[in-house]
Amino acid sequence: MKIIDTHSHIEYISYKVQPDIVGTICCATNENDWDVLLDINDKNVYGAFGIHPWFLENINDGFDIRLSEILEQNKSAMVGEIGLDKYKPDMEKQIYLFIKQIEIAIKYKRPIFIHCVGAWDKIFQILKKYKRNELPIMVAHAFNGSVEIVKNLLANYNIMFSFNRPDDIITNIPDNRILVETDAKSNIVLSDIVDKIAVIKNNKNMSDIIYQNTMRVLNND
Repeated sequence: MKIIDTHSHIEYISYKVQPDIVGTICCATNENDWDVLLDINDKNVYGAFGIHPWFLENINDGFDIRLSEILEQNKSAMVGEIGLDKYKPDMEKQIYLFIKQIEIAIKYKRPIFIHCVGAWDKIFQILKKYKRNELPIMVAHAFNGSVEIVKNLLANYNIMFSFNRPDDIITNIPDNRILVETDAKSNIVLSDIVDKIAVIKNNKNMSDIIYQNTMRVLNND
């Protein structure tokens, strides 16, 4: 089995710990993470740069200029973890920050890793402002939304769904749209997650399919 962890953070470089993981996508949560990611010289670690909605208080003036510079100078750099969280304060500022980062990702045509908690309605309101072919490939991180949300995302966007606790919602998602992640949790063994998905989907080839799906994200297909 060969797996790429679609979503982790700098504190858990999962491919160094779990033998079936051959690469780790590390998503920043704040600007301090950006420097750490840039200093990691490891071909098996893939960086995504962004500001998470939990870290609004850590935003520096000119963050958007610096994010743009990082993407300009690092052609494989992605954008994440960005999004909206219903249970965190200052939704207006969250929305501002999310839109700003979405537009930078669009400009540089980079994959986007989305954090969404209870706010898909607001995210849909934002995304519908853009043409489908404007938006790059997006990953719905740790997805736990409804069937209706799945249908909306599949119908309108180039979207992938990433899981660390798979359940029957996966039956509504095409095989070629499924990813797996640790979310930097050391108790999540990705080979076990892949096996669970294979059972739910009744497809013994899910390991290879998920790997190819992740490569599509990394190749920005």
